[in-house]
Amino acid sequence: MDPVRVPLSCFGQSAPGAAGYSRSTMELTASPASFTADLLNCSALAQLTVDEIAGLFMAALDRAGATIVEAVSHAFPETGLTCVLILRESHAVLHTWPETGMVNIDIFTCSTRLESLAAIAELGRSLGADAVSIQEISRADGHGPRPDPRR
Repeated sequence: MDPVRVPLSCFGQSAPGAAGYSRSTMELTASPASFTADLLNCSALAQLTVDEIAGLFMAALDRAGATIVEAVSHAFPETGLTCVLILRESHAVLHTWPETGMVNIDIFTCSTRLESLAAIAELGRSLGADAVSIQEISRADGHGPRPDPRR
């Protein structure tokens, strides 16, 4: 099965080359962070289509301040969905297991503007999760001191 590509027009956004990056989007002083979440016993998961789940994921990230550049989803026959969002702020990934009600979410961001925890909480509510487990991992950035070219 080929990946489902969602056109950028669905998000009211322009092509990646046309949408400039600003200092507010790519903050040079922000420390990158990775959020990993497990949503347990999601009661609504089995009743939703893969398109509805991907839509909820994209909408939650959009409301949390993310700018979606591209979305790619792959539905596994009768076993779940993987949805990858390329964001101006970095990326987000969702994996589902409808047979067990499990959802895993990974969000990596270089921007304090993106409210990752709000997106995770919204998805937990939308999918009817009994419990949500979240880990935040600080990540090294590439904005450290630049080497002196004279050396």
